Amino acid sequence: MTARVAYSRRAAAEVEEITASLAELSPSAAERFSQGLARAEQQLADFPNSGALGRLPGTRRLIVANYVLSYRRRGDYVEIFSVRNARRRDARP
Repeated sequence: MTARVAYSRRAAAEVEEITASLAELSPSAAERFSQGLARAEQQLADFPNSGALGRLPGTRRLIVANYVLSYRRRGDYVEIFSVRNARRRDARP
């Protein structure tokens, strides 16, 4: 069964900010980031428990290039609640 993947408002804003920042430096880097996110979404839809366990109970993390997607299962869907540079501290839901 394929799970639906959704972004929290915060995560969606983070993706927009990261994409815009990358696009200023290199449009191709922004495109690679977007493609990496699309692959991660497909992976989470097919295998929702494929990421490493997160620091908080019920959460998981998936690495996309230099970014960490923090997510959790929400019934029949997967919610990505944070997208951050791997150099930043862990996100809290």
